[in-house]
Amino acid sequence: MTTPTTLSPGRPQVHFAPARNWMNDPNGLIRHNGVFHLYFQHNPEGPNWGNMSWGHATSTDLLTWQEHAVALWFDDDEEVFSGSVVFDEANSSGLGTAGNPPLIALYTSASARGQAQALAYSTDGGYTWEKHGIVLDRGTTDFRDPRVFRHQNRWIMVAVEAVDRHVHLFHSTDLREWAPLSVFGPYGAPGGVWECPDLFPIGDRWVLTLSVNPGHPTGGSGMQYIVGDFDGVRFVPARWGWLDHGHDYYAGITFSGMPEPIMLAWLSNWMYARDVPTHPWRGSTALPRRLTLRGDTLFQTPAVRVDRPRVYEASDITLPPGGFDLPAEAHGAALRIQARVRPGSAALELRVRGAANEGSAVCIRYAAGRLSVDRSSLASSDILPSAGADAAAIVPLRDGVLELDVWVDTTSVEVFADGGAVTVSEAVFTSEDHVGVGMSSDQPGVVVEHMTVTALSRTDQASR
Repeated sequence: MTTPTTLSPGRPQVHFAPARNWMNDPNGLIRHNGVFHLYFQHNPEGPNWGNMSWGHATSTDLLTWQEHAVALWFDDDEEVFSGSVVFDEANSSGLGTAGNPPLIALYTSASARGQAQALAYSTDGGYTWEKHGIVLDRGTTDFRDPRVFRHQNRWIMVAVEAVDRHVHLFHSTDLREWAPLSVFGPYGAPGGVWECPDLFPIGDRWVLTLSVNPGHPTGGSGMQYIVGDFDGVRFVPARWGWLDHGHDYYAGITFSGMPEPIMLAWLSNWMYARDVPTHPWRGSTALPRRLTLRGDTLFQTPAVRVDRPRVYEASDITLPPGGFDLPAEAHGAALRIQARVRPGSAALELRVRGAANEGSAVCIRYAAGRLSVDRSSLASSDILPSAGADAAAIVPLRDGVLELDVWVDTTSVEVFADGGAVTVSEAVFTSEDHVGVGMSSDQPGVVVEHMTVTALSRTDQASR
């Protein structure tokens, strides 16, 4: 059994993590009656992957979460793998009533027989569930991760044959009997298995997202997105790209019941997810992200509002030789750092999660149009290998300005650059509670047009 190291990082402040034990993929995301429901892959009996069940947490603001009892338990017949939840408002399934229509969960039932799609239903708003049984079985071993949505007066299911890298689409009128529509793939990333598909409209285009393991440029698992068109039967691709350029963004899906796509993902990588040094929990989500399109490029911005004090704000700073460290009031284990910088031709470095008076830090670097994030100096670098590749992406300057929105938490750093056209998500682990922020460049003349630091630390994150 893998045991935590002595790093003992604190609990995430603005990212959900279960009170205890293992979590991976978000499941069944839905906003219902004003409440966001997060179900997630969970081992209710230990800190390692296994006994897969659906954990459950709720929020009204996507920032503060209340954890509840396990929603769907594994049993002697199956483990409960990933899936989705929809509100059956017209009671098309017949599993509720006209006056009390049900929530329906479609999930992968995994057993020695293979993988098939099963249904469960809830008539109390998603807090307790009844299993209904298998509703779609192709007789294969890697058919999983159903995502269900309403389109053209019928239900559409998107699922994958993971090893074949095929997306299978089905339709239904009652959520219980499913007929095939079409098959898509392979496409885009050349390797890995496909998992956790999602298909959703943005304006007059459609976006298909897929989790790929392995095959991400940084090594291990990651997510790709494909922009295209969907006519109710077939998805036709136009362009693809990587959803996040960091090591740690996987299994993201969007919330049902929302007028715009908001995605929540697992902030980890299958290369080392089983070894991360947290206790008594293991695994957390990334920040929820609002997704938009500009042309065929996907933009992602944080979908949370933080009403907490700005602990630092400054404008028109010319970086001195050797750079500068922010004052002590702008230090902390959980911070939001927003900056607009004119680097000119200089190489720029923003250091976060740095231990006081030591050389360890997460280094966000910008040079020659390339943004990279380096966590290799942290004590956890042996646990979180880079697999020979930086977390990096091309980021152009806009009117000579680099725009950064950096969210630093106790176990992660997420960077949003160029208005959300580029994101880089990294898991980080250190025992330091009082951590600094500094900026430097290799040439004079770098101007910080504006910088703010917001404190994210809190002591009231709820859990069951």
